[in-house]
Amino acid sequence: MIYFFIFAAAAIRVLSHLDLIPNLPNFAPIAAMALFGGTYLNKKYALIVPLLAMFLADLFIGFYTPAVMVSVYGSFFVIG
Repeated sequence: MIYFFIFAAAAIRVLSHLDLIPNLPNFAPIAAMALFGGTYLNKKYALIVPLLAMFLADLFIGFYTPAVMVSVYGSFFVIG
């Protein structure tokens, strides 16, 4: 089930970036995974799952400046 959530969140992020699905306001599946993963998953998976989904999506979307990436990935780590 965890693999499904990683794939689904990464796919939604990539499809949204490519404008194949509309950007829904205030809808961030990876942030939801980080928030609720901290509650429902054990600690190891709660931190790995959202970061892995972000990384997989960034492989397709493209990486950006390292300072921004550290702050974005760090914020998801703190949420988890």
